[in-house]
Amino acid sequence: MWGATPGPPFQAAPASRNDERRAYRLIREFEKWIEVTEPECDLTHRMSLSNIMRHTQQMGSDHIAREGITYERMQRDGMVFLVNKMLITIKRRPIYAERLRLITVPRAPKGAQFIRDTYFDTKQGERLVETSISWILADPCTHRILRPAAFDIYGLEMFPNDGEYITAYRIKKPDAAGVRHMRQIKYSDLDSNSHVNNAVYADIVCDTLPLDWLVEREIERFGIVYQKEAVTGQVIELDTVQISQCAYYVGGMAGDGRCFEAEINFTEKGELQVKLRKK
Repeated sequence: MWGATPGPPFQAAPASRNDERRAYRLIREFEKWIEVTEPECDLTHRMSLSNIMRHTQQMGSDHIAREGITYERMQRDGMVFLVNKMLITIKRRPIYAERLRLITVPRAPKGAQFIRDTYFDTKQGERLVETSISWILADPCTHRILRPAAFDIYGLEMFPNDGEYITAYRIKKPDAAGVRHMRQIKYSDLDSNSHVNNAVYADIVCDTLPLDWLVEREIERFGIVYQKEAVTGQVIELDTVQISQCAYYVGGMAGDGRCFEAEINFTEKGELQVKLRKK
């Protein structure tokens, strides 16, 4: 159900069925500095959308690992975080060799959804990218969705979810006919869960779009909802529809069900050079 990955964070309480209620500890924000490397950039020397997603994913994993909650420990405890949906807002994509301060904030679950926000700031404090992810806690073997209370064994208290917007995010499939693309899943698409990594879907989406949009414009917003995992050998049938002068819808079918839906918004043509000059 989702391009899953060794994952991020989130809330806590009783240690076992028979234990007394344990004390919670407030999880802190986590931050680290990175420098944008050449392999992370596209042909315009800007960090690719998929690598923004990879850094976002890694920030979540690094954060809870610092709290002693590793991917392996969660597996032993019978749970894993799966990406449900993601929304990325971009002022300007980072460029090659730029130093960035990454900050991630886990927020209390809302319903079955865990929430994590991650920010990409310049060393001058300018916010370039904001990502918000909804995660679902699931059994790693059956992929049955678990209640957030299952994570309570780790005794962590998250930040309030006031002002969150990811849990209500939806993508509406357009009525207009689109252009059909086919994409077979290969070895290089897979992660340690043997499914397509969530970040790879950004490359899949971008590969269906006109090259001049990706070169001459800036991505302003990217939203994706994961619905069914794609595995090696499957062919994803992609439907790409231009929904406005600055946006595309891309939906994917794999096997007998919908795999994902995405919406990508761009600046007007010509605005990119203005943004880069202001950098």
